Order: sequence, then C-alpha cells, then structure tokens
Amino acid sequence: MKPSAAPTTPPQAFGRGVLQILPISLGIIPFGLVTGIAGLNAGLSVAQITFMSALVYAGAAQLVALQLIGAGAGVPFVLLALLVVNLRYLMYSSALARPFAALSPRLKALAAFLMVDQNFALMMGQYEALGPRLAPWLYLGAGTVLWGVWVASSYAGALLGAQVPEGWSLDFAVPLCFLVLMVPALRNRPSLLAALVGGLVATALVGLPYRSGLFLGALAGIAAGVWLENRGHR
Repeated sequence: MKPSAAPTTPPQAFGRGVLQILPISLGIIPFGLVTGIAGLNAGLSVAQITFMSALVYAGAAQLVALQLIGAGAGVPFVLLALLVVNLRYLMYSSALARPFAALSPRLKALAAFLMVDQNFALMMGQYEALGPRLAPWLYLGAGTVLWGVWVASSYAGALLGAQVPEGWSLDFAVPLCFLVLMVPALRNRPSLLAALVGGLVATALVGLPYRSGLFLGALAGIAAGVWLENRGHR
C-alpha cells in the first residue's frame, strides 16, 4: 500500500496507524527516560520499572505514582491520585464508545488498555474519513507502537539511570519533565490560574506526609480554573 493511498482493509488501516504515529512516538521517549529514572529514585529495580510501564501504561499517572511510592504513601492514596490524574479517560471512553461498537469484547479490552492522548487524537481526526470499520484498526496500530516505545524508553531510562553514580542526584528530572508538559497547556486565563494556585498550594503544603500536598494542590488548581472559566461564561 502506498503511503498516500487510503486504506481499504483492517490490516492496511493498522499499518497506516503505525506509520502515522511513528513521528509522534519520538516525543514520548524523553518522558519514558525520565519515568525510568523516577522509578529508580522510588527504590524500584530495572525489572520492576519495566513491568510497571508495560502494565500501567499511563505516563503522567505513572510518574505521580512513583513520586508517592518514593515518599512512602499507602496504596489507597496512590490509587486515589491515579484516579484523579486519569479522569480524562472517562471522556475519551465516552467518545470512542460508538466508533468501537462493532469490535469484539477482546479487542475492546485491548483498545481500552492502549488508550492514550496521542492515539485518541489520531483516531478522532480520521474517523470520518475511515469510518467505523477501519478507524479502530488505525487506533490499534498507533496504540501498539506507542506502547512499545513507552516500555522500551522507560526500560532504557532505568538502565541508564542505574549506571549513574549515587552522588549524582537525578531528582530534578521529574519536576523538569512536568514543567515541559505544563507549559504548552497554559493557553488561557483559567489554565494560568489553575497552574498558579496549584503550585502555590502544593508549595505551601510541602511538609505534609506522603506528599499529599501535591494532591491537594492539584485539587485547588482544578477548582480555581473551573471557577474562573465559569465566571467568564456568566
């Protein structure tokens, strides 16, 4: 199949997804490297980090979990933080329910596991052109590549981080990674207020146990952003 030709079969749509997501997947490699380093800082082994990346497959949520694990937080608190970070997937699932209606239960479960921001955006951008028969296969092809790159990059980060001398602190890598992710999202006044309030609250509550100040800061930032957005609508 030529790159410019429209796919007409599920295998062709799967291959189209692989080709179109490759350039985007390069952008998650630094994120995966930082996640591997964060896992080492939390006390996990290289094998444990790799297994976690393969099983959890959620970048920002995984970084938050590793930070909390490193601080000694209990399992219920870690799960609650992961739930808050991944709430957006409820909206993604609702949007994909109709396009994936014809898939078998097994493929629906696989599609749910592979759901991340990048392949969701690719799928929704091409759904009208490909239709319900082919678009899900494009999604599965893209998701397979993203999963493989994520696992490999986090493994590489853990492997490289394990070779760094103990005197070299790599703790700065995690907050730096979150800053890189945050800056492009600051597009309007509500998002700016949310970032400012969340940062101030988290900093003021930095002494709380289990780094719960991060969780409370996130809730305060969300509340502030929603308040300002609703005020603007009124």
